[in-house]
Amino acid sequence: MIETRAKSEREPEPGKTAELSSNESPAGPPPSAVDRLLALQNSLHRYPRGASALLREEIAAHWRVRPESLVLTNGVDEAIDLLTSLTDRVWCTVPGFDAFWTRPEIHGLPTTRLPLREDGQPTVGPERVGPHGVAFVARPNNPTGTVVASEWLDALPSRVDLVCVDETYVDFSEEPGYVPRLGEWENLCVFRSLSKALGLAGLRLGVLAAPPLLAARLRERQRFYSADAVSLHVAAAAITDDTYLAGHRAQVVRGRERLVEILGASGLFVEVRRTQTNFVIARCQDPAEAVRVEEWLSARGVHVHECSLLGYPGRLRVSVGTDEEIALLSGLLAELARKGAPDPRPGVNPGVRGEGPPGR
Repeated sequence: MIETRAKSEREPEPGKTAELSSNESPAGPPPSAVDRLLALQNSLHRYPRGASALLREEIAAHWRVRPESLVLTNGVDEAIDLLTSLTDRVWCTVPGFDAFWTRPEIHGLPTTRLPLREDGQPTVGPERVGPHGVAFVARPNNPTGTVVASEWLDALPSRVDLVCVDETYVDFSEEPGYVPRLGEWENLCVFRSLSKALGLAGLRLGVLAAPPLLAARLRERQRFYSADAVSLHVAAAAITDDTYLAGHRAQVVRGRERLVEILGASGLFVEVRRTQTNFVIARCQDPAEAVRVEEWLSARGVHVHECSLLGYPGRLRVSVGTDEEIALLSGLLAELARKGAPDPRPGVNPGVRGEGPPGR
């Protein structure tokens, strides 16, 4: 029996939406960053002269590295393009951030994807990586939310020309990062986006830390002023805002536990996984079911991310949101669990079938 619903019932109420698909900060931007942004309003006619050096000095002092070891990039994509411009092939793990293979493939570089097990560890030993090329490893990883063992990662610098560790989510992790270990290998670099932990996704700014000679080679290959004045000055204010970072981290940790509780209690998922990031993973009965649940939630204003494009089919990645967003998700999951799965037939999106949860 197909239960039909009026269009007005299927549309989200005004103001009742939740963006839980992009791993953005539930805390909003740092107040220090907003203050700096307002202070810049009368200087936007100037080129960002000196702003890059200012931000590098702020980050260097905070990370305890040398300023000449830092490269400021226009998001992860520029960092990937710069690193792959120095090599002839790429190695990366999958499931993973799709730009690690799509960006090199756009430039015609052969790319080898190294599968991860369910526990987030590679299925092959480090001796199967290389020789030569650049290896991209996210730690913690998106979308699995897991951390590759340091023993596996530590063997890579002797196997390939360059190793890039993406630590975009490291501030939410229990594992230490690799920035303090930069001096151990001349071909190791560490990338951190400022979009996640510092709540600055709108700036599209990242930081690549590398040995000074490698960092200099990468800076030589950058476009003129690839990072704009607003991004550089605002990030300089936010990078040392420890109060914001501590509060944001605590909010994410609380929100992760709440999401695990809500998703698990719904009975809709085969598995709900805690992570070391600002999202959790819910596994559906099969990939088609994950797509249907994503679409059903999206039609009602709650957006989560189905992970097929990241090499993780059948999973939904759910970002930690505000208390209001999490409550909205909780209510919809309870409704879906009561009524059953969305009808899978084309053109019958509003209907529901059966009495149990999807796939059960």
